[in-house]
Amino acid sequence: MPTKKSPSPDVISSLRSVVPGIFDTAQRSGTGHRKHAVSLYKLQTQCHDADTEELTGEDAFNKEFIRNLNKILGIKKREASAEKIVKLVATFVQVSYEKDMQALAKSKLTNGSDADDVFSAEQDEEVDTASSRFVELLIRYLLQGFQAKEKLTRLRCCQIVAMSVTSLGEIDEELYFELVKRLSERIRDKEAAIRVHAAIALSKLQSGEDGDGGEVTEALLGLMQNDPSAEVRRAVLLNIAKSPKTLPYVLERARDVDATNRKCLFLKVMPPIDYRLLSIEDRERLLAAGVNDRDAAVKRACVRMIGESWLTFANQNLLELTSSLDVVDSPAANKVLQALFAAYPEIPENLQFDQELWESLTPEMAFIIRSTLEFFCERKDADGIDKHLPEAMQLARLLESFGAKLEAEQDDELRPDIEFVIHQLLLIAKISDFPDEMGRREMLTLMRKMILVPEIPENNIEAIADIIRKLSINEQDFIRIMVEVVSDVRELAPVVDSTSPEDIRLEALLVSIKSLIIIKYILQRCFDPLSEGSSIYGLLTECVVPAVQSSETVLQEYGIECLALCCLLDKSLAVDNVVLFAQAVKQGSGDLRSKGLAALLDIAFMYGIADLAVALGEPADFVSLLNAELENEDERIQAMAGEGIAKLLYAHRIPEPARVLEELLVLYYHPATSSNDALRQCLTYFFPAFSYMSPDNQAVMQEVTVSAVCRLAGVLKQQSTESGATHGQAAQQMATWSDPRILDAIAAINNSTGIRISARMSGYANIAVEALKRIFSEPPATRKVLVQMLNKLALDDNTPYIQLQQMFVLTRTLAQQQLFSDMISRNALVRFETLLLKLLEVESPEEINLESWLEEPQMVSVFEFISSLDAEDGSEDSATDDEDTSIPQSPASASGSEQETSEKLSNGNGLGGVNVSSAIPVAANTSIRNPLKRGREKHIEELTREIDELLESDDEDDAEEYMSAED
Repeated sequence: MPTKKSPSPDVISSLRSVVPGIFDTAQRSGTGHRKHAVSLYKLQTQCHDADTEELTGEDAFNKEFIRNLNKILGIKKREASAEKIVKLVATFVQVSYEKDMQALAKSKLTNGSDADDVFSAEQDEEVDTASSRFVELLIRYLLQGFQAKEKLTRLRCCQIVAMSVTSLGEIDEELYFELVKRLSERIRDKEAAIRVHAAIALSKLQSGEDGDGGEVTEALLGLMQNDPSAEVRRAVLLNIAKSPKTLPYVLERARDVDATNRKCLFLKVMPPIDYRLLSIEDRERLLAAGVNDRDAAVKRACVRMIGESWLTFANQNLLELTSSLDVVDSPAANKVLQALFAAYPEIPENLQFDQELWESLTPEMAFIIRSTLEFFCERKDADGIDKHLPEAMQLARLLESFGAKLEAEQDDELRPDIEFVIHQLLLIAKISDFPDEMGRREMLTLMRKMILVPEIPENNIEAIADIIRKLSINEQDFIRIMVEVVSDVRELAPVVDSTSPEDIRLEALLVSIKSLIIIKYILQRCFDPLSEGSSIYGLLTECVVPAVQSSETVLQEYGIECLALCCLLDKSLAVDNVVLFAQAVKQGSGDLRSKGLAALLDIAFMYGIADLAVALGEPADFVSLLNAELENEDERIQAMAGEGIAKLLYAHRIPEPARVLEELLVLYYHPATSSNDALRQCLTYFFPAFSYMSPDNQAVMQEVTVSAVCRLAGVLKQQSTESGATHGQAAQQMATWSDPRILDAIAAINNSTGIRISARMSGYANIAVEALKRIFSEPPATRKVLVQMLNKLALDDNTPYIQLQQMFVLTRTLAQQQLFSDMISRNALVRFETLLLKLLEVESPEEINLESWLEEPQMVSVFEFISSLDAEDGSEDSATDDEDTSIPQSPASASGSEQETSEKLSNGNGLGGVNVSSAIPVAANTSIRNPLKRGREKHIEELTREIDELLESDDEDDAEEYMSAED
């Protein structure tokens, strides 16, 4: 056995230069880290070989390595040099582990050890090397940095551990649990970047027994579900062990709010997992989320997963893949196949459907055929359609054959599959053009026969109506055929064997429902206005009206729906039945109320409210009826009303849109609608679309902005919630929707010309004028919201000068009346006044000449407004007015006597200076007074301001403490 060499002074002394040199080289280049790691390993080995029993050489290497590592622990995130050193450290740990394994394997070969020897394997795990001791020392040192106060130190320590943990090999059990404990603390760090690296490291420490539900897995699952940072959730998603325990939580990320996380799920997480390990329900939810995702990149990732991974697991067999889905009841299966065909068009192009396959159709095969033909139809590929679509006669025979099978089938479990095949064949028949006359006649006869089947599903009735419409010569021919069908349904109703009145009533009810369903599909496919003598009137009299008058709720619902469709074809009929629909909305419940509301909205969109409101009184009554449903407790009806009213506003069907738009704005931000996602999603799209559609629409938005903000300030004050927009966010959004500059930018993109921007800035600036006026009369909470909204308007040089003058007068009046008690509001008002001075192109208020402003007619309304405020406060301040009848002047304009000032005011002349109220003309019957109370020296004002700020900064406890000290 070789003896250890004496320590080499050259090796140990060179550490202070060699190790920093390696670190310096590594931080300058992004490549060659493995070469540098090997150099460090060789240096470590040399120190170990030159070691004594005191391990001086190994200790020297470890200390020098740690000393150089310390230099990058406090460097900011994404610093290139620090990132390269972190990578070097991780590579060095990996190289050390690999070298130790190679040396161990070589030693086993040299000693002739049996690979299957259990005792030999246990000894291997306990091998103690310089590298293993270094790794343990490094980990323990980095764990100390987990508790550092500096976030950058915690970040670097977690980052190095996360990158090195896979190369740790076997570590001490006590160290393992300590590492898990510290990482579990760091996944709750307030910094998201630290939580990311802690989650990555913790994911790699999941042991085999822990993967089925240990503490580490539970902590990671909680992090993936609840962490607010998308990067943290993504880190767990990519690194957590996939097992029956964790897979359901992984699939939930298909609905993650972050699009990148959803994309990672489909591109990186799910492809290695065999889809057959998932239940049918999980497959359906996963695919439905993917193909219906609003982000195109996520949708492409889902389709790529199906085409490259799932089809591979299915041995490139489309039928096998389709069989793994519940195509009979799946709402997303058709979208999945259409998206797959669009991404991989070679799949449908290579499909072949022979005669034998047509004769023995299964639900999955029928579904594939229908999806293939719809794909070619969407692409308008006539060759593909002709290649796969059978002739009309063959389709008719297939439908008749499967209809006979359905009639003969007694097993209730097999009947849905046959009905599904029949439905697919009907959808295939809709694609056919029926070029031969024999096929047309055969198909028409079969359709009329099939629709008479008592238990035919409603979706088959709809498909048959489409086929008959295609087979008909024109719309009148279609109506004639379908009216005959309805008559046959009513006349050929099955005879009830039972003598029970209840059974007879139920059978008659089913016949009436089927008749109304057919009538509904007839009316949905009619577009020509009803003419006198139309067969539709006969159906209306015989079926629809009795259904509306029936005591059966289900008949009333179908009757209201059919009557509404008739009203869309006849305006006079709509006017006559407005009261009926209104009664259904007011007195109905559930589906009857929603169908009545849908009817009102549809006919209002078709004909406008002005013509329909005659039966109810005034147009305002009609609008009030619709607005009342915005407060309905049923979120479905509330969303329907909101969507319908939004469409009416967009189509200019409401005579006075301002009030209705204000109601929608309040409803959108109201805390009570925070859970109504359908309503808020609709309005989120509507408001910008409405505002930026035309200058007239934006003018309406400008008109209601201040009023809506004031109402919301009161509502949100009384009902504060954690979710939803704040006052400032609501005001910011309304200001953005009212901004004509954005409308101009959109018009420029669309290459359309609009009204000159300066002309439309008048309405935008009027928001500020109106807000300033409302501040005088609103409660303190609303004042704070309004004054902060002023700076969100971002006025510019296009603002009309006269409105800048109005704003300045109102702003100075507010500042001198001192209506704001909080520093935030006062600062906001100061910032707004500074902006006005800049736009007015003056350095200070003293440079403004109010005499010229008084002569402008458009300024009279502002001065009269302030005078009205003075008149209201006159009785309260009469004592003060008697004592101080002089009007203080600014230093820049102080000249003349008090008598001269009064004469100027009585003559309508103003003063140049800061005191705006001095320039307000006073009515003859109004006593002369000064409401602004300026007349203070500059040093007194500054002292008062400092005292106010001091009092505001102190709380009640400080005040009590001060009083006790005085005592």
